[in-house]
Amino acid sequence: MTCQRVRDIRESEEPETIEIRVIKKWIQKSKNEELCYQFVDAYGDCIEATANVKQIEHFDSIIQLMSCYKVSGCIATSCRTYMATVDHVASLVIGKKARFDPAPDLSIPDVYFNFATYDALKNRVKNARLLTDYIGRVETNSLRTTRSEKTLRKILIRDEMKNDLEITLWPDKRHLIGDEVIPGDIVAITSMMVTEYNGRLQLESTYLSSAFVNPDMPQTINHINRLKEVPPREQTGRDEQIATLQDIKLTSQQNLQNPKNFICKATIKHVHEDRTWYYVLCSKCRQKLYPQQKNNILNFVCKDDDDIVPNFRYCVNATIEDPTGSTDTVFFNESMEAIVNISCEDMVNKHADTTRPKLVPHLIRSIAGTTKLLNLTLKIDKQVVVNSVNNIASTTDTQSTNTAPGTSVFTPATPVPKSTISKRTVTETPGREGEKDENDINDEKHHCYGSYKM
Repeated sequence: MTCQRVRDIRESEEPETIEIRVIKKWIQKSKNEELCYQFVDAYGDCIEATANVKQIEHFDSIIQLMSCYKVSGCIATSCRTYMATVDHVASLVIGKKARFDPAPDLSIPDVYFNFATYDALKNRVKNARLLTDYIGRVETNSLRTTRSEKTLRKILIRDEMKNDLEITLWPDKRHLIGDEVIPGDIVAITSMMVTEYNGRLQLESTYLSSAFVNPDMPQTINHINRLKEVPPREQTGRDEQIATLQDIKLTSQQNLQNPKNFICKATIKHVHEDRTWYYVLCSKCRQKLYPQQKNNILNFVCKDDDDIVPNFRYCVNATIEDPTGSTDTVFFNESMEAIVNISCEDMVNKHADTTRPKLVPHLIRSIAGTTKLLNLTLKIDKQVVVNSVNNIASTTDTQSTNTAPGTSVFTPATPVPKSTISKRTVTETPGREGEKDENDINDEKHHCYGSYKM
């Protein structure tokens, strides 16, 4: 018997038997929860199927993920209008009358991609009808921890048309891409939400998102070959990607309504030794801890809570410079750890004189004279902070020294007031993986003993 192609199924038209592989299963989080599946056929076409979540035991007994079936007895209806994972005009409804007869494991794909183009993303902003699949080459990859202790991952990718796009993996999905993923790797990511910040498009994970690193699949091979031919960002000469310190100074003279972010190649001129270089927070209330000595043992105490774990954070004050000028700044956790390769807690316990909190350890003072690619934020109050740090590739030179002031400002897609690498487990709040905490955009300086302005 000839089976119907998945792509030919239409709303309200009785479907014929289809031969498919079940490649995904989830429970749709909405007011009326649904049990959902993705079915893909031998042609690589995909359709969603939904069932009553109360019948999950029945369907678990007859449907196994990644298995192939001849499916009949379904109902064709309209596609879902919220967070659909497949761009199809119809979807299937399955009940107890649906039959799943095991079929030979033929050449049916075990994954489905429907990669969007960059131009198509604009129409998906604030429109959650259809989730987005995308593929690109990794340019940067780092963890960021917000003030509310949510650790997320930021990945900047470049697509086949040289468009740069930032990806945010929220806490429940940050494990999809690990620290081992480096610039040059190819990432295919699915079921993402398109958002926009300061005029720049970005992708944010949903609870349905999946990621594939260097996917060696028939569906991706042509994309990978084209991505290998795309030049790295540093070698494209796109002047909006590198800012000078003079650019930042000119921007600071404007009436800022929101923080501004920049990429800048600069040298650490010197570390300020008259400023406290770390602070300690309570693991429970996130308030400042106070150093207290007893029997020559230093403890950090919270005024409200007991049985706490001190949370050490860098806030190293320094002056940076480039050929156009200099400015004072603060290096927070992720940026300082990236330079000294040691956590703040270990730095305090192993290399610091805790009786003299303003005595900066030699390991930190020794970073003076090093040149880095800095991710800077100019805050509304004109304070400049360093969010993350990258080494300068030996084969590239900065564009910033040859760029007219005010024309080379690069603003990443998502505001990053504070970025850290957390060594501790972060407790997540179910169902809030996509929410932005207003505390994330508050000024961090009240935890630090110093702040600088342009």
